[in-house]
Amino acid sequence: MAFSKGDLRIELEAMITTEFWESASKDMPLPEHPNPQFQRDLFLSLNGLWDFEINQDELPPSEYTRQILVPFAVETLASGIQETVSAKDVLHYRKRFSLPFSFASKRVLLHFEAVDQICSVTLNGRLLGTHAGGYLPFSFDITDDLAEENELIVTVKDDVESDVYPRGKQAKKGHGIWYTPTSGIYQTVWLEAVHEDRVESISMHPDPKTATLSLDFSLQGNPYPLNVRLFDGETLAGEATIKEGNHIDVPVALPLRLWSPEEPNLYRIEIAAKEDRVHSYCAFRTFGKAFWHGHPVFALNGKPYFLKGVLDQGYAPESGLTPVSEEAMVHDIRLAKEYGFNMIRKHIKVEPMRWYALCDSLGIIVFQDFINGGGPYSLYLMGLGTFLSPKWDDKTASFQRRVGRKNPASREEFRKEFIPFIRRFQNVPSLAGWTIFNEAWGQFDSDQFLAILRQEDPTRLIDQNSGWCDQGNGDFDSHHIYFRKVRLRPSTKRILSLSEFGGFSLSLKDHSWSKRVFGYKRFRDISSLNSAIEKLFDKEIIPAKEQGLSLIVYTQLTDVEEETNGLVTYDRKVQKVDPMRLNLKMKELDYHD
Repeated sequence: MAFSKGDLRIELEAMITTEFWESASKDMPLPEHPNPQFQRDLFLSLNGLWDFEINQDELPPSEYTRQILVPFAVETLASGIQETVSAKDVLHYRKRFSLPFSFASKRVLLHFEAVDQICSVTLNGRLLGTHAGGYLPFSFDITDDLAEENELIVTVKDDVESDVYPRGKQAKKGHGIWYTPTSGIYQTVWLEAVHEDRVESISMHPDPKTATLSLDFSLQGNPYPLNVRLFDGETLAGEATIKEGNHIDVPVALPLRLWSPEEPNLYRIEIAAKEDRVHSYCAFRTFGKAFWHGHPVFALNGKPYFLKGVLDQGYAPESGLTPVSEEAMVHDIRLAKEYGFNMIRKHIKVEPMRWYALCDSLGIIVFQDFINGGGPYSLYLMGLGTFLSPKWDDKTASFQRRVGRKNPASREEFRKEFIPFIRRFQNVPSLAGWTIFNEAWGQFDSDQFLAILRQEDPTRLIDQNSGWCDQGNGDFDSHHIYFRKVRLRPSTKRILSLSEFGGFSLSLKDHSWSKRVFGYKRFRDISSLNSAIEKLFDKEIIPAKEQGLSLIVYTQLTDVEEETNGLVTYDRKVQKVDPMRLNLKMKELDYHD
């Protein structure tokens, strides 16, 4: 069902766009290789216009009467469709393509970076397979099904209210902190030409202590000899070769250049496995704990480092969860740095892998949230948690019922996606920490997940329960404070963290998504907003550093739909908060001894 033309929200939405959408390609959005961490030269983006239809029939239509701009979700302005999707609706995509000559005599892989929620993929009349869940990539080897002219059909269903699959901030009807749903293809679709004997994946382990890059490979066929070369700029910094096995250690030339937000030093990697060639990169850094004035604090490369973070939902008014261009991604990351932040908390969503690569190269630390799911959450629990931070046992059935995890299938789906989610981001140098559960949304058995995450990724820190319903474990004593003064007790074992605060709201005419406005404390003008933020830092945040506070996350980088508590407006056209004034306050949080 389409939004009616008289719907105020959609009229406003059509008016609110970023300059990046206005200048972005409408023929080939996001044309770059989608994964700089694992890149081959031969690839073909399938982004662009696809044939499209919505009905309630599982079978592909005999005729496609519309077109959609991939990779933008059906609900977005950028897609050209901008319609709601019900649980009964079926989305039908069709793309006709032919391969370039350079793909001849090679295997061809079809990649989907993200499709929400349940889809089936057919090529030239043969079902390639199905996929469920909206936040992980998947692929098919389509070599044996290719023809000179090819017809690719993707069929998708999405029930945003399903209690089984992760949904993040999506809601059937966006309101307040819940946003417009994302249905269908919403990240890049692409083809890759590969050799029979090849590298399938790599797991990197850069060790600054030994100046060694260790790599574990998943291999296809017999790709030996396998050679790895490491470059510092154009200078060869290390090389190693193996003729069997799937592990290699590459000694790195000294002096080693460490990565930090202030000096985001990256090493380029070239992998040659027989005829296969893969390009990647890595960085040498460590994340951990140190002590400052007797308090446990975050440590970067063995030294105390105050994490000054900003909450980033990663939404745009015209394209929802999908960035419209690389330029748009660069803008938001640089904006965070301009305000003095050295960390972004990526809140309840995943970005394209290019976004993480940009964080690596531009120099900003990332904390990544897992994606919440389950049924409706108890408003009583959410309200109580806001003020009292209860510590209920999340292993009990009564607690799981309150947070929407009563359905065993919902818990099983979270377990099934947990390790693949970790491995998706394991090689990202800038990723310093994980948030498993946020404010008890869909929370259950968090001690079990903490143990799994520790085993899978011992190099990063973990916020087990961000906000409330703390189980007493993880690396952070994590608090969310919006409606009362920031008063924190020192923590003797865990890093004291204010993982959400602020949320000061100002709605600006001609730059707002809706007449409905949400924020934790509202202001009438830019002057009063800036003064209030300065006072908040002077009176509450900066003094808390002496109590051991070592991580803050301000809510939030940009306005999002009805939420007008961003430092900048949703269309990124007005900076409501003065970067220079906030930057001065940020500098007072740095450790100097």
